[in-house]
Amino acid sequence: MTPSSLKILLVDDMAIILDIIILHLDTMNQDFTYLKANDGRSACKIAQQSKPDLILMDWEMPKMNGIDALMLMKKNESIKDIPVIIMSSFTDVRKALEAGAVDYIKKPIDPTELIARVQSAINLTQSFKALIEKQEELELERQKVERILKGLLPPKILEEIKETGNSKPKRYKNATVMFTDLVGFTAKTTSMSPKRLINELNDIFSSFDKIITKNRCTRIKTIGDAYLVASGLPEEDENHASNIIRAAIEFRQFILERNMLSSIKWEITTGINSGEIVGSLIGLENYLFDIFGENVNTASRIQHQCSPMDIAVSTSTYELTSEDFIFEKQGVVSLKGMNKMEIYNVMNVYSNLELSKVCKNFDLY
Repeated sequence: MTPSSLKILLVDDMAIILDIIILHLDTMNQDFTYLKANDGRSACKIAQQSKPDLILMDWEMPKMNGIDALMLMKKNESIKDIPVIIMSSFTDVRKALEAGAVDYIKKPIDPTELIARVQSAINLTQSFKALIEKQEELELERQKVERILKGLLPPKILEEIKETGNSKPKRYKNATVMFTDLVGFTAKTTSMSPKRLINELNDIFSSFDKIITKNRCTRIKTIGDAYLVASGLPEEDENHASNIIRAAIEFRQFILERNMLSSIKWEITTGINSGEIVGSLIGLENYLFDIFGENVNTASRIQHQCSPMDIAVSTSTYELTSEDFIFEKQGVVSLKGMNKMEIYNVMNVYSNLELSKVCKNFDLY
């Protein structure tokens, strides 16, 4: 059978009828491959095994008649769309069509009618296959677009766009934002090939993505080597500040462990601030969800004041998380274009309560 050959399953309990049908169909000069069955039960089995392009089936047969076989095929997902032409000396065309037949040929078979109806069914089959292929292509494209949008937009915003075609700007009164930057990135770019550089960024940022997802945070965007994250938006979360700090600690741990295995060593600086933030969809055609406000700028300024591998937080973030983590007061610093601010460094993930539980496991006296 050639790749373009069409498989036709012929079903009749009289072998001579099958031979006559083949004789007539051969005059169409098309590349047909014929399959044969002599009852409805065998027809169902062959149809499931071989997936023919077309079935011509007699109505009156022993074991299982054509109508019962047709109804059984229509219940099977894998073969229910195969077109079936019923052949019979009965005149109850309506019953055959209601059972799922695409056409009906009256016996004794007229060669002209047979060829015309088979050609019509073949055209229908080819059109249906082309439609299915197009639907599959469109589905693959839809999935591809969906994956791209999921990388650009938070899930909640994406759902709003699907439902309403837009997403309204919103003021989030309780949120936390974090900027993380790769130290010495610009200098390293001069000594690395573009491919190696992008591979490094992909590896680091992909790992960051997994960390923030685990800690209920949302990546807003990357700006070169900077990574912007928020928690408490677009879905509100009372633990927004703790979520961000835990993610920041895991960022730092990931970089430390990665440096032990990689020939290229990285350090990061991290600035965190909490407060009111505005979030909005930007762009009419090329969508981007972004965040705005003084508190976003403050987090950026704190990150620029941060020492490598430190996690610096504002007073507002410290006050929300002082019982959850251990901090070291960095002191009052001047932030570019802003008033002086007291900054704290996150030392580790243990709170005083958690440390007391740990100490109980040791004999300190």
